[in-house]
Amino acid sequence: MNLKAHINRFSIIGLAGLCLMEIRGHAAEDEGTVRLNHWLVSQTNITSWHADFIQTRNLKALTQPLTTRGSVWFVAPNRFRWELGQPPQSIALRTEGDLLVLAPKLKRAERYSLTEFAKGPMKDLASLMDTGFPRDAVAFKKQFELLGAGETNGVYQFRLAPRQSAVRKLLPELSIGISANDSQLRTTTLRFTDGSTLRNDFTNATVNIAIDPSLFAAALGNDWKVTEPMKQP
Repeated sequence: MNLKAHINRFSIIGLAGLCLMEIRGHAAEDEGTVRLNHWLVSQTNITSWHADFIQTRNLKALTQPLTTRGSVWFVAPNRFRWELGQPPQSIALRTEGDLLVLAPKLKRAERYSLTEFAKGPMKDLASLMDTGFPRDAVAFKKQFELLGAGETNGVYQFRLAPRQSAVRKLLPELSIGISANDSQLRTTTLRFTDGSTLRNDFTNATVNIAIDPSLFAAALGNDWKVTEPMKQP
């Protein structure tokens, strides 16, 4: 399966967004860098995070965007659970060694080994998985280039470009929106080369709360069909 197919499958995992903004002048770029650094430092104080979100997909083939509600849970350093739909139609679950993409109604699961992600171009895709929850400022800046930044309606937007060429060919730009007053995550955006976009708008966020560890475990019965797409031709 090629890289583009994997990115499409992982669209649930939380990169999405808001309109892009043009930045004019050296001073604005300096402010953007300062804001980004401040946000990256603030993330190290977050041990857990939960929010609801609305996911909006704009596809060139459709005249109207597709919107779906969902919820997300995160526990540092890298565990997350994304539920898309109410009740969930899709669930993306990161465990110790795997990423699971579940379709509860169909009782189907796709398992992606994080060990395999460390090989070849899949390593580039893996770098996108935790974009909304950075733990290491140096590593984040190695993965992304800051294209510009600016504030509108109380939300500060960072326009970013993946530095990995394999990812950039399909995903030339993404953006992260944070609250201007408290640096809380508000939006994420993927903008694909075909003109389609995927945006998540977060609400009702709670920080550093107790989250049941069982949320990050998948109890798949014998009636579930489990496949491993990365091992398929």
